[in-house]
Amino acid sequence: MDLVTELKEISLFAMMEHGDLKKIAKLCQVHQFADGEVITREGDHDGRLFVVVSGHVRVCKDLGGPRERQVASMGPRSYFGERALIDDFRRTASVLADGPVTVISLRDWNFRDYIKRYPSLAMELLQNLARRLRDSEAKTG
Repeated sequence: MDLVTELKEISLFAMMEHGDLKKIAKLCQVHQFADGEVITREGDHDGRLFVVVSGHVRVCKDLGGPRERQVASMGPRSYFGERALIDDFRRTASVLADGPVTVISLRDWNFRDYIKRYPSLAMELLQNLARRLRDSEAKTG
């Protein structure tokens, strides 16, 4: 898998120069999950950004609890875990494979340095977070 090509297809990275994408690709790991496998768990503290390369994922709150509910689903070229880049806080939801899925994880990315070079990164993240907040509010009434 050519990680630079995969990253270039993601809106968050689309504006980056090839050399920077190569540096980021070196920090990436590719993971494959079977249907129902947990990719991240609500409450975990791992600081990774994930990109869905193929397949689909379900985003759930209170996984395994009495109030378990799906709050979103994502497919190829979606990313999740971006809040960890901003505040390094615990996961706010669990993400599970919805069928076979391949994801790229990015750990130890010095995100703030890249925002200085590419201010559009911050705008992309803000737009994505606003969209997710709006979707969440629409579901809760």
